[in-house]
Amino acid sequence: MNHVSPTTNTNPGAQPQVRHVNLMVDTIITNVASDDIRTLVRALLSSSPAHVTDQFCSLAKSHLHHMPIPPAPGALELFTSDPEPTPTPAFETVLARARARYGAGLGSSSILVLLPIVDLAGSIQWREGSAVEDALSIVDCDIAAALLHAKEELAQQGETAQEARDALIRLRSSLEIVEEKVEDWGGDFPFERSQDALTSMQL
Repeated sequence: MNHVSPTTNTNPGAQPQVRHVNLMVDTIITNVASDDIRTLVRALLSSSPAHVTDQFCSLAKSHLHHMPIPPAPGALELFTSDPEPTPTPAFETVLARARARYGAGLGSSSILVLLPIVDLAGSIQWREGSAVEDALSIVDCDIAAALLHAKEELAQQGETAQEARDALIRLRSSLEIVEEKVEDWGGDFPFERSQDALTSMQL
C-alpha cells in the first residue's frame, strides 16, 4: 500500500501538498535499518534547499504534537534495583521521546515527558558520582533545552501559551518538592540549570 507524503513546495510560506509515496520508495523505508534511514534523511536534508528542512521540521512538529504522551514508566522501570541503581533502556526511551519533542519545537510537551523522572528524584537517594546522579544531570540539561522552546510557546496566544504555562507550573512545583526532599537527606539538588532557567521566565 502506498503511504501519504508531502510534496516539496518551493514557496516556504505555503502548506505542504500531499501525495502518495511511490511503492518502491515505501519498500525502502519499510525495510532499511533505522540507523540507515537516519543517514539517508541527514544526507537528503543536507543536500536540499533550506525550505525542505523547514518543511521536514514542520511535519515532525505536527506529527509529534498529535501523538499522545505514553504512560510514564515506574521507578523500577527507569532504574535498576539496589545496591547500585543504573538507568535502564526505559530511561533512555523517555529521554529520546523528550528530545524528539523539544527538537521539533514542542518544549512544554517535552517537559511533560520528563516530569516523571523529576518526580522520581524526590523519592530516591543517590551517592555523589553515581550513575543516578549522572543520569539526573543529563535530564537537567534536557529540561533546560526544552525550556528554551517553552519560552517561545509562552509568547504565543491562546491554547499553546496556556498549555506551556500549565506545564511550567507543574515543573516548578515538582522542582520545589525535589529540592526540599534532597536537602532533607543532605544531597545535591540535581536540577540547578532547570530551576535557574525557569526562575527567569514570567508565568
